Amino acid sequence: MEKEIKTFDDLVFKPHANKLEGAVQAQHDLPNGITISVVGGQSLYGNGQSTFEIAAWRTKDFDWLRLSEHDDVLGWRSKKDVTEIIQKLLMDYQIENPNEVSEE
Repeated sequence: MEKEIKTFDDLVFKPHANKLEGAVQAQHDLPNGITISVVGGQSLYGNGQSTFEIAAWRTKDFDWLRLSEHDDVLGWRSKKDVTEIIQKLLMDYQIENPNEVSEE
């Protein structure tokens, strides 16, 4: 069973799949049907140590979620910012039934 993700500190980082030198990534499925990706390092929108890039999508259909008015990927976010985004995603997106995730 995957660890429940509630804050930045709960994320499990691994070397980035694209083998970018020094880059890291954490990807987790939240219990409400949302997948989050947090990355950082060379060629990404965060240094992978104190700033990170975050994106989210509906797990079942890979429909990307807007995290701001104009963006579905947010860059240069602090660990605190990432925690706040995770908390917002957990609160704002609720499963109506196991096959459907909708914005409220």
